[in-house]
Amino acid sequence: MLLGLDLGGPTRDGSTTPAVDVEIIPVQLATQYLHVTPATSGIVQRDSTADGTVTPPAPIPAQPAMLDPPLATRPVDTPIKRNIDTLNSMGKEMQDYIVGPMPVKNFLDKFLPNPKDHDISDFTSRFASASDAVAFNMQSIKKEEDSYEPFINTMQPFAPQLAFVNTSKHADTKNCSSFTFNVKPDVCVYADGTSHGCDISKTEIHIEFKWNDAHDAFSKHPEVDDPVVSQTDKGFDTLGQITSYAAAQLSAQYRTHIFSVLIIRNRARIIRWDREGAIVMAAFDYNSEPHLADFFHHFGRASPALHGVDTSVTPASDKEAALARTALKLEATVRMFKVAIPQDPTVEDSDWLTLIISHPVAKGFPVVGCWTRTCPAFDILNNRVVMFKDSWRVSIKDVLPEGETYKFLKSHNVRNVATCIAFHDVIHPIPQQNTQTVKFRSAKWACPNKAVTPHTLHRLVLDLVGEKLTDFESSHQLIQSVRDTLLAHQDAYTNTKILHRDLSVGNIVIYRGKGFLIDWDLAKLLTIQDPRQTTRTGTWQFMSAHLVKNIHAIHNVEDDLESSLYVILWTALMFKETCMSAVDRTQFITQVFDADLVLGSGGSAKLNWLVARTDFPRYVFVDCRPLDNIVFELAEFFLHQYSMISPGVQERLVQLWLSLKEVMDKVGSVCTAAQQKMIDVTKSCLLESPAFQKEIGMQVLQSHEAVINIYDRHLKSSDWPDKDVAVLQKLHPIDKPNGRRLYTKSLCASQDTTPVWTQVTPSGKKRRLDPEDNVEILSSVAGLDNLVSFHQ
Repeated sequence: MLLGLDLGGPTRDGSTTPAVDVEIIPVQLATQYLHVTPATSGIVQRDSTADGTVTPPAPIPAQPAMLDPPLATRPVDTPIKRNIDTLNSMGKEMQDYIVGPMPVKNFLDKFLPNPKDHDISDFTSRFASASDAVAFNMQSIKKEEDSYEPFINTMQPFAPQLAFVNTSKHADTKNCSSFTFNVKPDVCVYADGTSHGCDISKTEIHIEFKWNDAHDAFSKHPEVDDPVVSQTDKGFDTLGQITSYAAAQLSAQYRTHIFSVLIIRNRARIIRWDREGAIVMAAFDYNSEPHLADFFHHFGRASPALHGVDTSVTPASDKEAALARTALKLEATVRMFKVAIPQDPTVEDSDWLTLIISHPVAKGFPVVGCWTRTCPAFDILNNRVVMFKDSWRVSIKDVLPEGETYKFLKSHNVRNVATCIAFHDVIHPIPQQNTQTVKFRSAKWACPNKAVTPHTLHRLVLDLVGEKLTDFESSHQLIQSVRDTLLAHQDAYTNTKILHRDLSVGNIVIYRGKGFLIDWDLAKLLTIQDPRQTTRTGTWQFMSAHLVKNIHAIHNVEDDLESSLYVILWTALMFKETCMSAVDRTQFITQVFDADLVLGSGGSAKLNWLVARTDFPRYVFVDCRPLDNIVFELAEFFLHQYSMISPGVQERLVQLWLSLKEVMDKVGSVCTAAQQKMIDVTKSCLLESPAFQKEIGMQVLQSHEAVINIYDRHLKSSDWPDKDVAVLQKLHPIDKPNGRRLYTKSLCASQDTTPVWTQVTPSGKKRRLDPEDNVEILSSVAGLDNLVSFHQ
């Protein structure tokens, strides 16, 4: 998916799983007002509302891109023929971001408003006729799979512009062949004439049926303090299932939001999904109430923008597509789109860049988050290839829009960062295209939820297209590239007070032999103090042991510096030959880099490895001793934060240091041989003391220079191999319970079709709560001033 990659791993047969492709991220998975009047006997009368405000004209016109009876009569559900552990985990992860139950009337009028000139007489007549003919009565159907066609035949007349297709036996193998689960909704609704099979890249609405209340993803009648999501395993399975469909659809299309329907026998709920979570409608009986038919009736007549189509992305012309495919070296069958981005959004009449980009690729990743897409793009006016990035940025005050961050970095001469040549927050033509979930999280009808982080669609263009770090030409280039990005990190931290907070494999690219640090979308401007921030602050596999172990810890500069060690180690283990067996290497990667299976999040494995260096040979990489040495020295450097020194040992160190200072002050520059010998012996004891080594290490832990000097010293070695290019190493098949794919946030949505996968648990990327304090004291021993200078 990138400028970066999907961190990946093996399938059951030991081969690597090709990805179809953040941020982001990481190896990873996991969306008003009806009046009932007596005159219409329950028929819907909907208020008229305006579509919303209109965005100023842009260079490219906005056009559409393209659900217990007695055992003897118990209804039969179709089985969820997927990786249940994966879907159950996705459901549990998604539950915190479900807002509801939203009243039916509010939901429909807010998200699918009627035009002012809407005439409901046609719909009223059709629904009355259907109701009289008992066309909606599905209660007599015993098997779920027997309900699809009757449902389709009943709903189709209300939306003749749409095609309702039974896709229950037709998984989308074209777009989703690499998923760990099938994408096979029971019914897909299309607006482009598709009449057969499941194609998630063209689906407008997906509908899932369950014929037993036990499989309902949501609580029937939750109280205000109860969760809206069912807390049963079967409920989580269903929630994970519909979440996986929503994730696939949102990723396979340029969309601002989507709708789906969940049918539980005679009850229905409509769900609106966006990058902040999902808003679920209160359940209703669609046999006797017209809301579902009304929804389809108006959806069929609504604009693409109300459907959720990102109307700022339009189809490219045949000529534009042909030029772009040639420049980007793409096949003739690849669909191409057009998007415009202002070169300076702060200037009213700014020039715009018009880019041709390829179609997005479906991903089985979690719905909520930045959902970064990056890919090479063709700049029509300037006839050049640039890098395009599209993401739903975290919209909070201490995180600048990424385009602004790049501009700020460049104005302060930060080395080894790309130049951002265009960027903006996308202004949608109607308010319904903006994210909505967080806005309603505190509504009086909303059950408890954790949908607290707002997101805004942000786009930018970079002037360079780099190679992935995992495509290094030699191990020396790997280390050099990471070292180059530390220079960028140092300049940003020192010159602009910006902390990157996500130094990871996916956020380093190689361009003309030099490493560049990209993806500054979650960088924090340290001069802005925000006491409570809820954001993901790193890619799980590369977070410091301190952050992994302590979910509420503050993300500081030393954490990013430590991440550089894990970038090197993970990349080398995945792409360099080692003396470890496939079993040992796979076990080490999963234990040290992945989330704890029991906790579902952090753990002590990374910390334990730093301190004890267990299950890892001193010399592990074949014919690459300099790589072994730098890994060892970096591990030694960063372990000081985690080594434990007893108070007694610390106190003795202080007394020894004070005694030495006293003696040296007394004797001055001239001393006897006996005095010099005493000083030398005391110095030797001091230097060899574990407490002294820890204190020295702690005092330079935040020093970029100290870390960069380690890199420079090892890069000068003459023992580096010449051309030991990256070669993906085969891992041992693993089958981890409750595991699923997660990812880095910087992933190339279109061009990178064969990255590798690693299995991790559902929390491979975590949001974390920063505590109110902003300062951590590294040194815990008083009275040890000037130790660093003494050591030097």
